[in-house]
Amino acid sequence: PDRIDAAKEAYKKAGGEFKAIYLTLGQYDLVAIADMPNDEAVARMALALGGQGNVRSETFRAFSEAEFRKIVASLP
Repeated sequence: PDRIDAAKEAYKKAGGEFKAIYLTLGQYDLVAIADMPNDEAVARMALALGGQGNVRSETFRAFSEAEFRKIVASLP
């Protein structure tokens, strides 16, 4: 729990918002959902977390329904 609180604070300081965290079974120990202002902020956060030596992350860019509809509408 202390590391979760520290992560929430780190995301906040980076201009983002830590939305949720889920303990998972299987390949990944947990899933964290966060919003960041841009891709550069995401990269900085991933590098900072990875630099601690005890965290490995895999980042996924998610598109909202509105973004998905816009992408599909732009197809020929």
